[in-house]
Amino acid sequence: ATVAFDNFVTAPLVWLPPIYFLKAILYGKPLLSGGKSYVSDVRKEGLWKKYWKVWIPAQIFNFWKVPAHLRVAFMAGTSFFWMIILSCLSSNNHKKAKG
Repeated sequence: ATVAFDNFVTAPLVWLPPIYFLKAILYGKPLLSGGKSYVSDVRKEGLWKKYWKVWIPAQIFNFWKVPAHLRVAFMAGTSFFWMIILSCLSSNNHKKAKG
């Protein structure tokens, strides 16, 4: 139940949107552009599906097979690869907006 709640409630509503708002702030854009970019990634790029493809299996494996003392390291490694995916997704959108 915790994995489901995290992936279907907190991630789409709490964890992912602030990344887009922070990016808008850092690039000197209005907050609304961060929200629009988030919605665009969800609708056009399948952001949630990509998130779920990475995090649901990772969390299930983490709680099922990874020893307790290695769980934080495993999730940190997963986060590293997720950030690469998120960066590629963002870069693709930036290229589409310019071209």
